[in-house]
Order: sequence, then structure tokens, then C-alpha cells
Amino acid sequence: MKWMSWAALLVMPAMAQVTVPDALATAKKDLATALEQLETVRSEISKEKPALAGEFETVEQELAEKRRLVRIARTAVEDRERAMRQLERERTVRGQDAGFLAGLLKDQALKVATLSGPGEPSLAVDAELLARDAEDVSMALTERLGVLDASLDRLEALMGGSTAAGRAATAEGEVLEGTFAAAGPLAWFEGGGQGGPVLWERGESLPKLSGRDEVGPLFRGAEAELGLDVTGGKARALEEVGGGPVDLVRKGGLWVWPILILALISLVLGILKVVQFSAYREPGEAWVTAILAALRVGDRGKAAELAGKPKHPAAAVMARLVELSGNTADVVEETLYEQLMGVQSKATALLPVIAVTAATAPLLGLLGTVSGMIRTFNLITVFGSGDPKPLAGGISEALITTLFGLVVAIPALILHAFLSRRSQGIVQSTERLGLTFVNAQRAK
Repeated sequence: MKWMSWAALLVMPAMAQVTVPDALATAKKDLATALEQLETVRSEISKEKPALAGEFETVEQELAEKRRLVRIARTAVEDRERAMRQLERERTVRGQDAGFLAGLLKDQALKVATLSGPGEPSLAVDAELLARDAEDVSMALTERLGVLDASLDRLEALMGGSTAAGRAATAEGEVLEGTFAAAGPLAWFEGGGQGGPVLWERGESLPKLSGRDEVGPLFRGAEAELGLDVTGGKARALEEVGGGPVDLVRKGGLWVWPILILALISLVLGILKVVQFSAYREPGEAWVTAILAALRVGDRGKAAELAGKPKHPAAAVMARLVELSGNTADVVEETLYEQLMGVQSKATALLPVIAVTAATAPLLGLLGTVSGMIRTFNLITVFGSGDPKPLAGGISEALITTLFGLVVAIPALILHAFLSRRSQGIVQSTERLGLTFVNAQRAK
């Protein structure tokens, strides 16, 4: 507080020396001077502003252009890198394709050299070219394209016909030296005084003569009429594999014979029952009416004679009812049902045996199949499963017993159903005629 007091005392004399009008005049003078300086600066700025604006616009355009060039440069670099990567991928794919095609051509040459049939021309290809593995796959593909040309030349020569020396085996196992003639997939052989078409399966050591033809003119370049097997021997093989019923029985093995015995039993019993039922002649209501009329007049002899005439189980039943017609209706009815039991037993006789054969035959067939499959799997254990042909043959033979079982069971079931229906009809007709007689007795 003391310091503030002393400062105020020091300022007061100075303020007392300057008057207010003088201060205002000085301030106005300073303000005018400042306004003049400001106007001068503004004038200088307005003069320099167009030049600066033009220079700024130029710099801004140069900057935009440089930015565009930088962007283009960056885009070009990315595009080049992307294109290079795409080209690298395509080069890798093309290299893989070239290697794959080169391998296919090599395999083609090896297959032709290994699996050429009798009389077929060889493939004119350098063996070293196939054995050499080039580091450059494109060069390897270029070198092995000769395999394609050689294959086309070989195919053209084969279609036109070619000959080659060799050996063939006859059906009796005799090996003959001679000459093969090949045309397309077909081949013929002449040698050792024999000749004919040739069958050759891949992997066999010697081709086989499949028949006898006069092929001499063919080898001399003359015209010859030859038989052609367009199936390549498959039709004959199918015929040998298929065989007939005797071959099926032989291939089926042991379990076929019980099935055949069941078939014979079912057939014999079915014929007996059919003959038995076909001999029956069902009587009508007039027959019962005539019997009742004879009884009403007291002529039992005529009634018994009429009752025994029809060839039907109802005749024996009716004859028994005529004998007991003097008793009450209840006794006659009881006798009727006793007789019906005998009729039913006689009508259904032997039918259960047929049903048993129908049920047993497929089971025996299944048993034979299981037995055959066990033998087949034993062969697989010993020889492996590399060649499916013997396995397929064993399985087909094992299924023969199932075939026989079904062939026996289906007709037996149909026969049993037919005979059961027929026997049921006989019993029902006998019961109906007997009840007609009993009801007439009751009414009397």
C-alpha cells in the first residue's frame, strides 16, 4: 500500500503538465499518420497481389501436375508388377502343361511299344529321346512331338495293313511259327499249315488262333473272303461263360442238387394234387334236393345211390348223412362236421410239403452262395485281388445256387397258393351241401 501511494505521487506531477486537448490533438495526429501508413501498405499490397496470385496459381498447377505424374508412376509400377506376376503364373502353368504333355507322349510311345499286337508295325521313335529327361520342359515337349507324328504314321500303316513274323498258339496248345497280318484291330495268322483269325489279349504271351480260314490269298496280296468278329472274341467268350442249363448245374456245385431234388418233389406233388382236384365234379343244389325227395318217400336205397354218384368228397359225406338221416338233426349235424374234418385233411394232404419246399429252396440257395463266397475270399487271401476276373467268376458261380433257389421257390409258392385255394373251395362246397341237407332235416 505504501509502494502504490508513492507511485501515484510520482505520476501526478507529470499528468498535471499535459492537458486533455493537447492529448487529443496528439492522438488524432498519430491516428492520421497511422491511417496514411495503412493506406500506403494497402496500396502496395494491392499492387503486388495480382503477381502473387498468378505465381500462386502457377505453383498450384505445377504441384497438381507433379502429383498426377507421381500417381501415374505409382500405378504403372503396380501394373507392371501385377503383369509380371500374371506372366510368372502363366509361365508356371505352361511349364506344367508342357511337362504333362511330354509325359503323355512318352507314355504313348511306351504303351505302343509294350502292347503292340501281332503283325502291327512298330513305332519309329528314338529310344534315347524317350529315356532322356530334359531340364527345359519346352525343349522336352518339342523333342517328343515326334512321337505324335510317328503314331500317326503307324496308324496309317496299320489301317493299310501290315505283316510281321511271329508265333501263335492253337486251341490245342500247339505253338506255330508263321506270319501275322494286321489291319486295324484285326489280325490273321498263317503258319505250320494252318491259318485263321487271331485273338490276343493284353498281357498274354502268345496270340491264339480263334478259327480256321483260308488266309493264304491275303498274305499273297490277293483277294480273300474272311470272317470278322467285330466283338474281338467277346461274343464267343460270353457264349462260353454263359453256357446252358447243364453248365449252370455244374458250376453251382454241391448245393444245387438238394435244390433240384426239392424242385422235383414239389413238381410231382403238385401234379398229383392237380390231377386229384381236376377229377372232382362239384354237384349242385338239385343233387341234394333229389336225395331229400327220395328220403321223404322212404326210399333209402335210392337216396344212398344218388348220394354216391358224384366224383366229389361231398358224395362220401352225403352218403354218411343219409345213413344217419333217421336220427335227430343235431346228430346229423355233428356227423357232418366230423366228416368235414376228413374232407379237409384229404384236400390239404401234401400241400404242407410243397410249402416246405418253397421255403427251403431259397435258404439252400443262400447257403450255397455263402459257401461259394467263402471259397472266393479264401482265393483272395492266397492270390490277392489284383485281377478281378477270377473273383468275378467265383462270385457269379456262388450266386448260381441263389438263382436256382429262387427259380424253385417262386413257382412252388404260386402252386401252393393255387392248390390251397382249390382245397379250401372243395371243403366249403362240401360244408354248404351238407348244411343244406341238415337244414332240410331240421325243417322236417
